[in-house]
This record gives sequence, C-alpha cells and structure tokens, in this order.
Amino acid sequence: MTTQNDTNRSMPLITAEDVAEFLEKHPEFFMEHPELLGRLEIPHTGSGDAISLVERQVMVLREQNSRAKKQLHELIEIARQNEELARRMHKLALTLMDAAEPKDIFSTLYDNLRKNFHADKVTVRLFAEPAFIDTYAGPEFAGTNADEKTLFKTMLEKLEPVCGRMKHQQQVFLFGDDGNEIASSVMVPLHGPGWGGVLSIGSFDPERFQPGMGVELLANLGEVLSFILKPWILEP
Repeated sequence: MTTQNDTNRSMPLITAEDVAEFLEKHPEFFMEHPELLGRLEIPHTGSGDAISLVERQVMVLREQNSRAKKQLHELIEIARQNEELARRMHKLALTLMDAAEPKDIFSTLYDNLRKNFHADKVTVRLFAEPAFIDTYAGPEFAGTNADEKTLFKTMLEKLEPVCGRMKHQQQVFLFGDDGNEIASSVMVPLHGPGWGGVLSIGSFDPERFQPGMGVELLANLGEVLSFILKPWILEP
C-alpha cells in the first residue's frame, strides 16, 4: 500500500529555477492562461503590499519608459553642447587664420580658450625654430633639440591627444611654477615636416579632463593650428 508520504517522496521537487526556466522557454504560457495574471501577487518594493503581476508589469514598463526619456534628454543635451562647441571651434580657427604673426596666433589662442572654453591654463611648446630672423621667438619655440621633447615622445609618435593628470616633469616644462596647480589636462600634438609640438590645456578641476573622454574637436584644432603655424616654422 502506497502512503501519501511515499507519493510525496517519489515526486520530483520543482525549484524556483525550474519555474523560471519553464516560463522563459514558454513565453506564451500566460497568454494561454490569462486568468493567472490577476491572481499572482508580487510584494511591492516600497510599501510591502502585494500587487498583481499585471500591475507589476505596468510599473516596470513605466520605469523603463521614464529611464528611456531621461537618456534621450541627456543625449539631446550632449548633442546640443557638442554643436555649440563645434561652432566655437570653427570660429576660433577662422580667427587664428586672420592672425598676422606667431605672437598674435598664440595670444589669440590663449585668450579664446580661456574665455570661451573655460581653460585655467593654456600653453604651446614647439620643438622647432622660427622660420625668419625677425619672427617672434617667444617661449613657445622650445627649439628643435630641446631635451624635454622626449617627455612627449609617445604622444608625438601616435599623434593622439592625451587626457588626465600629466607627469610632473611635463607640468613643469609646460606651465612652469604654475604646473602644480594643474589637476587635469589635455595635451594635443602639433606636427609638421620635421617638427612637433604640444598644445596643452590645463584645469584646476581634477574631473575636467579624464582619460577616455572624447577630444575629437581638440584633435581637429591641433591639426588646424599645425597648418597655421607651418609657414612660421623652420623646416630642417
């Protein structure tokens, strides 16, 4: 004679994982048994009160919709900011092209980046010599054989901007005594036939420039600035 206990022992145990796997493999289950939707109850996270599965699904959809709207608004705002930044970059490039000589080019660049791009410090260092005897030979012209060129060897070889916290020796070379105030920066390579250089934008904010951030517009500015400076640099 088989007892109830014997029957229970012979029946396989169904786990929560089994149920989840079954429902995943049979998504049409609740379509075939809609009456279950109204009877299933799920504890509400906030109040602890039970709600039906249908109500829970509606809540989940509303939450997903809300997150999607927020992400869309964020993307639209980023696109708007990028469009404004591109417009400013274009205007800056045109202004630089109108500069009469290197001294004007550098002062225009520095003033514009500090004013319109909220840069705390801006500097250019060229590992090159001026093309003409009477060409402005300010601190921007570090010289073709400057020892500090090795500090930027990797960046100048890859011709890719570098963001984040620069090395102490780089800070001192680029910003002098003010280098210790720079908490984050972006270094943009400048280049031409036989010469290289660095446009560096520094910030007192450690979160302003982070590794991996998009700097395509600044890379484009580096290309434009390199082209504008080319006639004023002595080619080896």
